[in-house]
Amino acid sequence: MSVTTALYQVDQHRRSDPRAAAGGGRMWSRRSTERPDYLIARVEGELDAVGLDDFRALLGRCCREECRVVVLDLRATTFLCLRAAAALAAAKSDAWRCGVELRLVSGRHDIERALGVTGVRHQFRYFPTLRTALIG
Repeated sequence: MSVTTALYQVDQHRRSDPRAAAGGGRMWSRRSTERPDYLIARVEGELDAVGLDDFRALLGRCCREECRVVVLDLRATTFLCLRAAAALAAAKSDAWRCGVELRLVSGRHDIERALGVTGVRHQFRYFPTLRTALIG
């Protein structure tokens, strides 16, 4: 299968997913298979005001799980509203109080810009890939 065909199939799957149409993006979390005490959370698509409550709920659930580290993967996030970036600062503080380290993987220029404008970027160490965040 060519890369073009694979990307087309992924795009078709995303378009037919009712969860993506309802909130503009998808959010999920799972335990790391390599490190069971790590939880990986991922946000796909746009994270705007519509998905802000779901985003806060995702971060809250992740920090209540029994784990040492939560890795938030924003590499598939295409838009991050400033309020969502600011919510990360609150989530970082909440996680720290619970004894959980919140790590961030982004890399996209638009996402990094939103984190920088809100002053949140300096609160997180830079991890370019999920693997480096898991090793971290």
